[in-house]
Amino acid sequence: MEHREILPRMSRLSNRFRIPLRVQGVFFNSLPLIAILLSAGFAFFSNQQRERTELSLNRHFEMVENLSKIDIILLNASAGVRGQLLTQAPSFLQPLTQARELIPQKLARVRTLMESIPTESRRVEKLARFDIVQKQVTAELESLASLAGTAAQPGQNPPPSQAEARAQILQNQPLIDTTAKQLTDLRASEQRLLSKRIDEIRAARHRDYTLIFLSVFVGLICRAVALYFFHRRVVRRVRQLTENVRSLRDGAALIHEPSGHADDIGDLERELARVSEFLAERRIGS
Repeated sequence: MEHREILPRMSRLSNRFRIPLRVQGVFFNSLPLIAILLSAGFAFFSNQQRERTELSLNRHFEMVENLSKIDIILLNASAGVRGQLLTQAPSFLQPLTQARELIPQKLARVRTLMESIPTESRRVEKLARFDIVQKQVTAELESLASLAGTAAQPGQNPPPSQAEARAQILQNQPLIDTTAKQLTDLRASEQRLLSKRIDEIRAARHRDYTLIFLSVFVGLICRAVALYFFHRRVVRRVRQLTENVRSLRDGAALIHEPSGHADDIGDLERELARVSEFLAERRIGS
């Protein structure tokens, strides 16, 4: 009688909220897949961010390198022009010739790198600052070329005296100092950004290690949950069914009542309970 009261109620629940065993198996076996998908999503996001950081890092590194070379080339050209003014030796003008050839190339490369900055506001700000530096460098090159042109040439006026040469050098010194300061400031700004990008890469590496650990941890948890539910909803219930069948074969009552789960094993449990009721009624009737 107890089974007659329970089974109809269970049957209504089973028909209304039936979850096939195949669906449960797919769900439980898909739990570890969640960890894999999370790990893949984290890896994709991290790789995208690292790629952007590395591009920015390479850009800042190349800008610092080019600005440093421009500064060194200008210093060599300035020293050569001073030596030429004091000694009238044409060989001292070789650094100036190289500067007039190399510096425009370096400046053009720095501008190209700045134009590749993805953030518009930063790109506009850096280009405006670079325009000032470029004008200053060009002005210094022209000033050095003008100083070099005051040297005596065949058929022209005699070279300037030592006092005149020193006066010209001193007159040109503020322009040299201003250009050097602007280059140094711009290079220092890029070096700070370079250090910041290096720190970001280190932080991204640490974050990747953390995400890998979390992904493994989530995967193990999901796998443990899947095994737990598989054991409780499949293995344990199949074992109980086996014990019920043995009890029914021996002519005894069922050991375990139907679990009430709305799935295939639940249907089998309820059918077995009905068989037990039927056999019990036949034994009473006979």
